[in-house]
Amino acid sequence: MTEEEPRLAWWIARWILLALAIPGASQSALADAPRLGPFELPKPSELSVFLNDQAFSPYEALNGSFTSAEGCAAIPNGLWIEMDGKGDCIRYYPQALADGENQTVLVYFGGDVMLRNSKGVRFITDSYVRQSPASIATEMAEWAQKAGHPVIFMARPGIYGSSGDHNNRRHLHEITLMNRALDLIREKHKISSFILTGHSAGGQIVAGLMNKRRDISAAIITSGLVSVKQVSAFWERRRRLPGKLLYNAAAFYDPIDEIDRIQTDPRPDIYFLSDPEDRAVPFFSQLFYVRRLRAAGFEPHHIYVQATDRQRHILAYHGRLAAALVAQGRSQVEIRRAVHEMELEQFK
Repeated sequence: MTEEEPRLAWWIARWILLALAIPGASQSALADAPRLGPFELPKPSELSVFLNDQAFSPYEALNGSFTSAEGCAAIPNGLWIEMDGKGDCIRYYPQALADGENQTVLVYFGGDVMLRNSKGVRFITDSYVRQSPASIATEMAEWAQKAGHPVIFMARPGIYGSSGDHNNRRHLHEITLMNRALDLIREKHKISSFILTGHSAGGQIVAGLMNKRRDISAAIITSGLVSVKQVSAFWERRRRLPGKLLYNAAAFYDPIDEIDRIQTDPRPDIYFLSDPEDRAVPFFSQLFYVRRLRAAGFEPHHIYVQATDRQRHILAYHGRLAAALVAQGRSQVEIRRAVHEMELEQFK
């Protein structure tokens, strides 16, 4: 076999797979269920201005969106951030921020809203299309009341009203955008410190921000995608269509690679919530990150919780409860007890 033959075979296999991803896979028969085939390129559109009870668009989340600095000015709480010659509008949803100084602010980063099935076809979760600025505002108001501190919901690139492409998640670019957004928010609202909470892939962002910032007093991660290389390899083995044909996992940002950059004076208070039966982000990868934190001299509080969804994965509300109690200065014992009480309430 010549040197070129394996490469030719790979390209033949790839284009056969592309041919099998028939056009019908890109758009479901149902108008409210858009799809993108494994090799289809997104078709970004201009960013919509979502207001009040208007549901977020699954088409926009799937294909991405763009805007200008002028367009971003029309977005409520939009932050125009330029990187590498390109600008994005990052939206955030605040509650209870004071007009003057804000000592401590809680910030939430949600998980992915785009999933892939075993054949590599991309789709948007049902829960996303039920969300709106109004529903986020309601959740944030409840969280702020419980915490007794201001709170912020951060819209990741390409979703929840921010421009960008959610297809490009996991990369350093997303972490950097969120980092700069926090810089602008800190300056605008005179914030002294942040308590960050991240669920699933939002946990990757929180872990990445801990590697880069010195104003994080506490971090709460639930079902976290924090050992990115391990999880990517796990997903690739489960798919009928190899992941390496769909994305370059080697280019993903893995927070573990920079764990030694987390501030040590003072050390952030770190809580990690996991369901050992998690079927979306494997428990072993979460445990690996916690052990790496301990090896680096940190003392994370690892709490095992049973999630009630089919994937045993959704612990976002448990994480926000823990963050509220951290903000109140509650002890580690009180926080564990409260989280487990919430767990028991689910099964009544």
